[in-house]
Amino acid sequence: MTNQTAVRPAENRRPLNLQALGIVAAAVVIFIGFGILNPNFLTINNLRDVAVSACVNALIGIGLTFVIVTGGIDLSVGSIASFVGIVSANLMVNAGVAPVPGLLAGLVLGFAAGALNGVLITLLKLPPFIATLGTMSVYQGLAYVTTNGTPVYNVPSSFVFLLNSYIGGVPIIVVIVIVVAILAWLLLRRTVFGQNVIATGGSEETAWLSGIRVNRVKLLVYGISGLLAALAGMVVVARISAAQSEAGSPYLLTAIAAAVIGGANLMGGEGRIGGTLVGALILGALTNGLVLLNVPSFYEQIVTGVVVVVAVSVDQISKGWPMLKRRNTDRQDKPAAPGTDAAAGQAAQSGAAL
Repeated sequence: MTNQTAVRPAENRRPLNLQALGIVAAAVVIFIGFGILNPNFLTINNLRDVAVSACVNALIGIGLTFVIVTGGIDLSVGSIASFVGIVSANLMVNAGVAPVPGLLAGLVLGFAAGALNGVLITLLKLPPFIATLGTMSVYQGLAYVTTNGTPVYNVPSSFVFLLNSYIGGVPIIVVIVIVVAILAWLLLRRTVFGQNVIATGGSEETAWLSGIRVNRVKLLVYGISGLLAALAGMVVVARISAAQSEAGSPYLLTAIAAAVIGGANLMGGEGRIGGTLVGALILGALTNGLVLLNVPSFYEQIVTGVVVVVAVSVDQISKGWPMLKRRNTDRQDKPAAPGTDAAAGQAAQSGAAL
């Protein structure tokens, strides 16, 4: 055995990820805590309900994780879910489109809506917050225009069966989320595209100088976000057997919260698919547990907000507040504004003259 082969196992050994372990530990504590407060929480049927309730946030959160890793944000995912859900339901109920083509049409529409965000951000150079804030309103308005604001009922039972049935006692949507999460993890961690996504979020300029086509990466990332938001919107339609114009809106903030709780760094360059899944499960457990404890529903938003703040604070403390260090570094590296030195010199001369 050569020295090189002896060293390789040590080089390939990854450091223990305390942040990931902390997220899982927090989830375990929350589940055990609710189990102690209410014995019904840890029953099989209730845990299945928790998993199902977390699926929509998980789907949207996985797509958002790609966007956040690039340093962007997508505020239009809730509106895309609403828009695609009502368009797909309208196609199936009023235009006679079969469920599978209706599902595929919704996925294509969602990808196109997300890609349009990417076009606004890459070609028009709009900040992601502004671009997706605008399209959020546009897509929500289109959801109203599609049916004049009226819900679509009588969704075909075969479509409901596709997204809201069981396989061996396991909800099919849970299986779909697991498959989507595995594919997303492989895409982010085991492909050149995924490495380009991470590199773009770490330093967009460095990635561009390294030959990465940053605009194409961003375009695809926002397309993926729209695609998964569309799938989530159709899952909501299947769960209630109807489509409503605002059905996807409540999931915007909770999906972002799931990604952030899972370790996605809003400054870019960092995010985990598994962490987003755990974050969605934590939010699902909080919602379910508070209901079992007869806590009024409006306290759920307070608890969710507190959990997000605590999760981000613990993450930043464990890393030594990298956001603060990065801001200070940017200030030190930022060149002086033109004319500043001259103005300072004139002021000094004026002061000397006085």
